[in-house]
Amino acid sequence: MLELLLPVAGANATSTVRRHTLDVGRRLDAQGLEIQSETAELEGSANVTTMGLDCGYLRLCHPDEEKSFEVVAGGAMRAGVGQRSVAFVQTVDEHSHERMQRVLDAFGRQDLSIEVFTDGDIQLRQCQLSKQPRARHILDWYHLRRRVAKPNAVVHGRPTTSQLRSADHDWLSSVAGGLNWRLWHGRALEAMRRLATVLYVLGKSTVCRKPAARQIRKLTLELLGYLPNNADSLPDYGRRYRAGRRISSAFVESAVNQPIDKRMSKSQQMRWDPRSAHLLLRVRVRVIHSHVSGYYPTV
Repeated sequence: MLELLLPVAGANATSTVRRHTLDVGRRLDAQGLEIQSETAELEGSANVTTMGLDCGYLRLCHPDEEKSFEVVAGGAMRAGVGQRSVAFVQTVDEHSHERMQRVLDAFGRQDLSIEVFTDGDIQLRQCQLSKQPRARHILDWYHLRRRVAKPNAVVHGRPTTSQLRSADHDWLSSVAGGLNWRLWHGRALEAMRRLATVLYVLGKSTVCRKPAARQIRKLTLELLGYLPNNADSLPDYGRRYRAGRRISSAFVESAVNQPIDKRMSKSQQMRWDPRSAHLLLRVRVRVIHSHVSGYYPTV
């Protein structure tokens, strides 16, 4: 397990490694910002810097509170230059704005266009607007498609087919069936009109009392709350895809898993104090960027 965190010998005690790691984290956090590597040669590179942000949730260490706290993690990349990671606990990080800006500075000039991909989470949108207000926000197509797939699966499921009259089910199926196509082509307003039509169908006296109708209504209302909040972030995905441009934040998943997955969240389900988790993230990001030599000579 220790090899996932630090390149230390097996003879080191766990408590010693923990103490030294947190000491390193405090030293790194005292500097405020990440080490900025020398800017790579940018001539001939694509003029778009892509940044993705995602959230991870860690369990709080206090036994009396069954709560979790949020970790923001992500990465920035640019064709021909490379990729850099960033991770922090926003509630305890005093330099989160400068930290994200320094990551982007590693890709050169500040007049480059920046595209920020998220899954539409309101906290991530606020983080993007507060730290990169001029960047273009793009809703990740994978997460959008998954949200649309939920009501579609219920509409076309066997329980719905058996509970509704054929005429009502055919109408509902035809209206809901075109959502993916319209969102793929960036027609958010048309998609929202179709969802409003779905609610109208579900309100009919022959439909509204069916269990399947209540489930579809719940999912439709969730989607109607999600799309307006991100309507300005829906590009023409089909056109971007045909042009070879990015439509998904899949590259962010690895950026999130590198600092927090194995050691902190998904694999071990450990409990953390927000401050200690933030210090460990400082070390993890430096390990990923190979900027750790000289920081823990005694470990």
